[in-house]
Amino acid sequence: MSDDSFLEASPSSSCHTWNFLVQTYNIMALCQEEYVVEPSSLKFLVEHGFDFNKQYSCGVGYYRGNDKPDPTSSSMCLRSFFTVLVKSRKPVVFHNALTDLVYLYQNFYASLPPTMSSFIADLTEIFEGGVYDTKYITDYVHRMPASYLEYVFRKSQRDNTQRQSTERSSVTINILPYPPSETVNHCRCGLPPDSLQDKDPDQDTFQAIKDHICQGFAGHGWCSSGNRCNKSHDIDLILDVDHLVQTRKSRKRKRRNRNQNQEDGDSDESQEPTNKQYTKDQFEEFLSKRLGDREICKAGCHRAGFDSFMTGFSFAVYISKYGSYNGSFCLDDCGMEAFKNNVYLSGKDMPLSIVKSTFSKISKNHKEKIKKISEHVP
Repeated sequence: MSDDSFLEASPSSSCHTWNFLVQTYNIMALCQEEYVVEPSSLKFLVEHGFDFNKQYSCGVGYYRGNDKPDPTSSSMCLRSFFTVLVKSRKPVVFHNALTDLVYLYQNFYASLPPTMSSFIADLTEIFEGGVYDTKYITDYVHRMPASYLEYVFRKSQRDNTQRQSTERSSVTINILPYPPSETVNHCRCGLPPDSLQDKDPDQDTFQAIKDHICQGFAGHGWCSSGNRCNKSHDIDLILDVDHLVQTRKSRKRKRRNRNQNQEDGDSDESQEPTNKQYTKDQFEEFLSKRLGDREICKAGCHRAGFDSFMTGFSFAVYISKYGSYNGSFCLDDCGMEAFKNNVYLSGKDMPLSIVKSTFSKISKNHKEKIKKISEHVP
């Protein structure tokens, strides 16, 4: 998302609509040095439509490590782009930031430092505007059932729609009307017209819905069988099931509390609404409409540009939920300070804090590189 955002206040002073102007970019990059790839990673990219022919014929070259002596080399292009980002001192938003930070440093900045403490110290100077990690917010603060990007994005869309319908602070986006071009790709990402959220399936139907879903993909956003999996990777259906699970837990909790009140002699005249239960035949009809001519629904679009859009939108929704407008659109003035410079760590109870320790020193490579940038040397 671009930084060209603005806010509209609704009649209620406690409710705002955050409007963002969106521009996304997808730069096809190609490493000019030897590198190792995992077959499973290549398979994943092919299944999601990645064009390796285009990458090797048109990819923008880059190299790893420190700057090379020839500043006119075409492989300096992406480094120059990254230098602009560093000089802007703008905050940067990632999803699962640590891997991206290591990649950006090694490939577009300088050779990685020998220690983690130096790496963190360097990052505090490279990204002076701060680092925000939507996976950290999702796992440590918002606590969604899953935290892979496609799930977070789709769940954020649903949450935002619900917030709009209840006149709470929400997000709207405006995308520039690009003219038709071979370099412009469009990806439809609106919510489907129907869902199972308001349904009340019986136990057999509920189990049938759960059995239709690939549980591995539902939990982690990845399946070892890929497109050969005979289960659904439909993220909207996965979200429907999660919603139904939470609804059932809530009903059990209310029923338990009501029974406890009756045992204590308290009368509770309120009763749970009785809805006509959703049947297997209705679910089969629902799937038929959702799938059309397809046998099974697979995962959605994956591109660097689209992934950045999903990350930006999810973060915008988090701003509308946890932030506040204080007269400025700088993130430091939007009530998001608590999330700044906290990076998700897999399997850890605490995030990685991007804060320079009094006992750590910046690396030699970074010291030389940042000096070049400050002196405007390419």
